[in-house]
Amino acid sequence: MPATELTNTQALIDRYYTEEKAKKAQALTRASLNLQLDANDLAMLSIIAKRFGKSRDDLAKDVLSHALIDLLTQLEPGERKLIARDADEMGNSMAREIAEENGIKDVDHKPNVWTGHERSIAKAEKKRAKELEEAQKAEKAAQASANFNEEAMSSNEAQIAPTSEVSVSPETELASEADETVESNESFTEMTTAEANSTDSSLEESSSEESSSEESSSEESSSEEPSTENQDSVFA
Repeated sequence: MPATELTNTQALIDRYYTEEKAKKAQALTRASLNLQLDANDLAMLSIIAKRFGKSRDDLAKDVLSHALIDLLTQLEPGERKLIARDADEMGNSMAREIAEENGIKDVDHKPNVWTGHERSIAKAEKKRAKELEEAQKAEKAAQASANFNEEAMSSNEAQIAPTSEVSVSPETELASEADETVESNESFTEMTTAEANSTDSSLEESSSEESSSEESSSEESSSEEPSTENQDSVFA
């Protein structure tokens, strides 16, 4: 008789059998780790696992796997490379021991996992360092450009300043000429006044000299008159 076709429900049972076998095979490639956690840490682990429908063991396994990568990232580059290599060698050795304990020939083990993580970390660090260097160069170039522009503006201002002083508007020129005319008139007036004063003082001096000369002449005349009288008395 031909085999009857499986219904969807029967196929579902077959899938469950397949998943069970896969879990058992996967369990043979795992090593157990017993942990004693603080009550607060265990409570948080249990609550998060319950929220997402996971067991505490599965959640703890995922958390520990990512935490180990973070720890590896924080190691110094030289030491990180050595630790990744040692971890891969130990992983290969432990995979062989697990296979022997479970009586199987080989286990599903990925080699050089931690060396690959180390290379990815180193590559990311180099990329960040390059980006930082480029950012610093761009900042220096921007600063240099700003300084150059500032110097150019200062130089232009220094060149424009004398020109602005020399170039005078017509109104300013007229005002300046008017001021010069007023100053010239004032100077002329002062000179004229000084000459007039000088002339007045010369006239006063001349008048005073003439008065002196008249006085002296009158004195001489008065002195000559007695001598004439004397002569007349002698002739008499």
